[in-house]
Amino acid sequence: TEAQLKLLQAQIEPHFLFNTLSNVQSLLDTDVPRGKTMLTDLTRFLRASLAQTRAPFSTLQGEVELSEAYLSILKVRMGDRLEVHIDLPEELGKVPFAPMLLQPLVENAVLHGIDPQIRGGRISIFVRSDNGLLRVTISDTGTGFAEHGSPGLGIANVRERLEALYGEAGRLLFRPLQPQGVEAVIEVPYADSV
Repeated sequence: TEAQLKLLQAQIEPHFLFNTLSNVQSLLDTDVPRGKTMLTDLTRFLRASLAQTRAPFSTLQGEVELSEAYLSILKVRMGDRLEVHIDLPEELGKVPFAPMLLQPLVENAVLHGIDPQIRGGRISIFVRSDNGLLRVTISDTGTGFAEHGSPGLGIANVRERLEALYGEAGRLLFRPLQPQGVEAVIEVPYADSV
């Protein structure tokens, strides 16, 4: 599982990092306040990402903060084209959660759902517990399944890690949304007393 996590991070971070640094450089020539905002968000993302690599488990709060920092960077780049809504109940924030399960799904929603649309859209992250399950839902108002194509390596890695960590009790589900968009749901066992 640890090797899978490191492989996943190696696949995600260089592309994102170089694109972001290029955007920061450009913004520092044309829009210094936005460039500084993006650099601050990148620093926050890298700190959160580094913390996730040093522990076998994170918390839901830590994983959501990592995704929030990522989305903040994209918000500077995309402007009004990207809306973000996060709903994490305070009592669930401290729940242990495997690192880098949420991030690839958020990236997938932006890259394949929101970014291809001229008008952009909304990414939502909801966390709930119900009947012994913890559900983390990432939804987008993007292009939907027709444009998403087949799942990429990041999605395959999330599925493999869920299986390695939870066996059949950990699932990744995808559902189409109406009138458009996709919802990805991670379900893992959860005892309210934890």
